[in-house]
Amino acid sequence: MDAAIVTFVAVVYANLAALAGHSLDQPVIAGALSLGLIALPFLVQVFLRRRGLIADPVWFGMLCFLAALLLSTFGARDPHTSFLWILTYVTEGLILYFLVLNSIRSARTLRRAVWALVVAGGVLGSMSAYQELAHDYRQQFAGLAQRNLERDPNIASKPAEGGVLRTRERVEIGNRAAGPIGDPNRYAQMLLVVLPLALFRLWDERQTWLRWCAAGCTLFILAGIVLSYSRGGILTLGLVVFLLVLLGHLRWRHVLLAGGLAVVLALIVAPGLLGRLSSMGAVPALLSDRKTVQTDGAVRGRLTEMLAAFNVFLDHPIVGVGPGHFTPYYSVDYMSDPEVAFRRISHPRRAHNLYLEVAAETGILGLGSFLAVAVLALVRLWHARRRWRTEMPEYAHMATAFWLSVVAYLGTGFFLQLAYQRYYWLLLGLAGAGVQALTLPHAESVGPRAVLHSPDVPVATHQVSFPS
Repeated sequence: MDAAIVTFVAVVYANLAALAGHSLDQPVIAGALSLGLIALPFLVQVFLRRRGLIADPVWFGMLCFLAALLLSTFGARDPHTSFLWILTYVTEGLILYFLVLNSIRSARTLRRAVWALVVAGGVLGSMSAYQELAHDYRQQFAGLAQRNLERDPNIASKPAEGGVLRTRERVEIGNRAAGPIGDPNRYAQMLLVVLPLALFRLWDERQTWLRWCAAGCTLFILAGIVLSYSRGGILTLGLVVFLLVLLGHLRWRHVLLAGGLAVVLALIVAPGLLGRLSSMGAVPALLSDRKTVQTDGAVRGRLTEMLAAFNVFLDHPIVGVGPGHFTPYYSVDYMSDPEVAFRRISHPRRAHNLYLEVAAETGILGLGSFLAVAVLALVRLWHARRRWRTEMPEYAHMATAFWLSVVAYLGTGFFLQLAYQRYYWLLLGLAGAGVQALTLPHAESVGPRAVLHSPDVPVATHQVSFPS
């Protein structure tokens, strides 16, 4: 049963079902088969072992978000578009979360699921590192390490980015690591949410080979984040490191030393990264004087898209314009407004901000319920951390790792919209299952490390339980 859960987590995280479905031209069948992997342990837990159904506060919050989505659909221009968006949310959100929550009922299973994420992230990062070190950008490992090669990064006429020991072709979408989804910024996001889990496996594992494995995965995950050249990803990485220092898991002198080494390595391995980051410094001045301040087109484009979504929200503040409606029906008109446009964009674009797009499409009701789900998840993880901090440190570390992972996703949400939402709901599902699995009926009678490495121990389903 654990094998099915571990396989499901790895398949979803590495986007294997979508890649296989695209290759075989059977995306629906591939998706259904992957969902069947988690449905099997769900059926075993609920019907064979008769442990009942679990529905925690987060899942009820997700139902409230569904209600807000349905309400915003009534006034939508195209109900079919809204229906498709809601269908995606139900399958990749509500159902996925519920299945994961009810399938993972022991600390051992939770630990194995976490390892599936860590190893998958490490493998993906190692593929990106190979591409960069070997300059073999056309080797994309069956779609797991994608690059957009429409503009060949090996064309000699292109301006080069100078490094300390080497030069690299100009940083464009064509030579940024894009992972299994094909989007560099999204790739950075999916690696960032796994990084805290990898770090705490490194700190908490007792066996030396597992600690070495966690260390290797951590380094490859960091390599993938850097090679994505994602400015939002790097900024969120800084936030995660800052929180680790505040929580006492890192010391400033170690961070400063590691940061110095990271800058040197970036100059050697990823020339151009620091130049991309420096362009973010022009944003405050650009907001006050858009005509004279010079910055790259991507920054101007992102600001235009975000302001367009914000103005749509101001015009439709209660229920929004309908799920999935901002991009096809409103983005071009609002981005053409001279008061909004930092850059001329004549084709539909996403908002590139999770919160502004949700607000534009579902109004204050949708945004409020969406944020309530995130806050509920974070609060429950924080309470679990505080409960076990002194008595069972490894329990506290697991809760802290998930707390940081959720914060990392929400941090990248300032630069990315809610696309490929299965990643977010899978993360919340594992976090919710973690709260359950770390709340054992006899937890206070066992040692600080015993249960996470022990055979299955049933969890207390004290939240809400429905008999099967």
